[in-house]
Amino acid sequence: MSPKKWVFGCQGKTTLHRFPKNPALRDQWMEFVFPEHQRSCARLFVPCISTMIVFINKDKGSRSCVGTAGGRYEVSLPRKVCPKCKTEWTPAVKDLMQYNYWPSTTNCQTLYAFEVFEAFSNMKLSAPSLSRLAFLKLLEHQSVQGGRMGKICADMFQKSYFEYCLCKHSEDMMSEVDSFCCPACQPDMLAVCCDGNRKHYRFRKSRGTEEPSLYEGLFIAKDEEVLTFLEKIRGSSGARANDSGTCGVSRFRASKETSNKSSSKIDEGIQVAVCRHGILLRALNHYRGEIFAYPMFIQKDMAERANVTFFAMDVICRYWPYLSKVADNFTDMQPLMEMRPFLSVMHAKAHTAKCEVRWGGRNQDGAGNTVGEEVEQVNSFLSRAALVTKYMRKAGRENMLTQQAMGWNKKKTANIHKVLANRYIKISERAKLEAASFSDFRQKNGITEQTAQQWVCDVQEWAVTEPGSTTQQGATEDLRAEIESIIVALLRKKQDLYRQHDSNQTRQRKRRKIRELKNKLRQKIRLYNAIAEDTIDEELASNLTEDYILPWERSEDGHSFRLKRSVFDQTMLIRRLEEEQSILVKEMSQHITSLRKEIKAVDKLKENIRMGYFGDMSEDAAAGWKSVLMRRSSVLESLFQNAVSTYSAIVDDLQIQDTECSTDTDDEYDLSSPESED
Repeated sequence: MSPKKWVFGCQGKTTLHRFPKNPALRDQWMEFVFPEHQRSCARLFVPCISTMIVFINKDKGSRSCVGTAGGRYEVSLPRKVCPKCKTEWTPAVKDLMQYNYWPSTTNCQTLYAFEVFEAFSNMKLSAPSLSRLAFLKLLEHQSVQGGRMGKICADMFQKSYFEYCLCKHSEDMMSEVDSFCCPACQPDMLAVCCDGNRKHYRFRKSRGTEEPSLYEGLFIAKDEEVLTFLEKIRGSSGARANDSGTCGVSRFRASKETSNKSSSKIDEGIQVAVCRHGILLRALNHYRGEIFAYPMFIQKDMAERANVTFFAMDVICRYWPYLSKVADNFTDMQPLMEMRPFLSVMHAKAHTAKCEVRWGGRNQDGAGNTVGEEVEQVNSFLSRAALVTKYMRKAGRENMLTQQAMGWNKKKTANIHKVLANRYIKISERAKLEAASFSDFRQKNGITEQTAQQWVCDVQEWAVTEPGSTTQQGATEDLRAEIESIIVALLRKKQDLYRQHDSNQTRQRKRRKIRELKNKLRQKIRLYNAIAEDTIDEELASNLTEDYILPWERSEDGHSFRLKRSVFDQTMLIRRLEEEQSILVKEMSQHITSLRKEIKAVDKLKENIRMGYFGDMSEDAAAGWKSVLMRRSSVLESLFQNAVSTYSAIVDDLQIQDTECSTDTDDEYDLSSPESED
């Protein structure tokens, strides 16, 4: 066993040794390198600088504080003097960073091991509500248990952590890595889901000096740009939406066109947009509630970055008419109307029956099995992070949110090939089961294929009819819509009474709400019976009797409208599952194509360095940059091979001619499929 030796000195030679990483070889290495009288000194020094060069010298250099995963250590930086020329040397910033130590100050009085920053990033990703103070208390406790001073400055740690993350991001940018882009959704993105998170507020009077964010405008849009867009839309469009925010018996806070700025001592929240794979794409700070101008800003930004087919929201039935009015006044907003509205599947249950049929995601041709609720998963992650960021200053909050969003996207991107493959298998199996179940249902009720298609058309025509408000017939239609909405709400609340609530106190409040809705239903039924020819049985309708059919639900063929609606829902579900399979095949192809383009881009950068084209970088910097590119290329090739093997095992239509990615040939892989050629 021979340790590595570094040579230093101008006239004389001084041998410097490197400490081995394997703890089992420490004693053997110490006996080989150091004489007996120096071993005790070496053993005191190497535990805290285990990944750094070990210098043994009686003349100590400047004292420093080193923060590692084991806590805080008080050490002295080594100082070496050439015995002949008297040249002095101490490790500079470059030397410290080469061995994974981040200097917090220019004079290197405080150092942090890279492993501490990586551990903090991983813990923030797994437990977003963890604060830096709690993390540092853990390190301080380990220091005190080891008999050392435990105090670690929290502000200095956070500043150094953000600088370290910014350097990592700059490295990714030089490698042409887009941290806020889904590789399976480029260039054709099926759906973008947008929603606000009011829990992510920040106290305005949080302590700390105001300074610009390190990631200004990268993930969270600049407030100045959003304010300019807001004033443009609100000041000149002349469009006014229905500000009541109601759809049936539901009232939505997000369904607003105007809202006053909050007068409280907090910022109200953020608006985020994600793709259908849950990857964060864009965000902005909102200060006037969830008004329509905020999602419109994000929609305009996403329209410029990708070909988006669907735009999903939980109040799309109120937002889209307002957008059409704005597009009539602004020519630059007209491309937004090329997208198709998408009402998220779960939120559609709170809308009216007509609204769900007309705008619901399950009923949109080409949407596949897109749910439109992917943003809720991200909001759950961000809401836990808000427990800490609400006490931060504005720049620190934006830095932390951007860093956590990049970590979230990195985790999602690394596993996206597994997600697509598992989703394809599950969707294929479910499509077969739903088709067989629907076939049995039609045979049981004597419904032919032609009859089912006719009923689907009948339900779609019913959904687009708008009730009047001036004539008696219009008033009857309004009452019918209100009665249907109340009955649907009662059925869902009754179904979820014991399924979603496990406390008597909560169920008591829900029962009181059910009683109020039943009283309201009785009032609407009395009004309807007073003006309509076909009367409703008040007792049967109010008690939600299963066999009772409302008068307007009875058809000439003897089948109820509920049966038609059931056939409609099942037909739409089967269609969406069949579409989802072809959509997943296309996304797999786009994912592989995206990886291959990234590999080619990295190989081109490596070729430029090999040819000597490295701009204003020094030769040493170019060598380090080349090692970064080689590491990036290795990661991409591994992802590429894993994705190809995973997709090829489950999809026969995905034809790949060559699984080795090489820059020596310009031949393109055949990644097309019958479903994705359009």
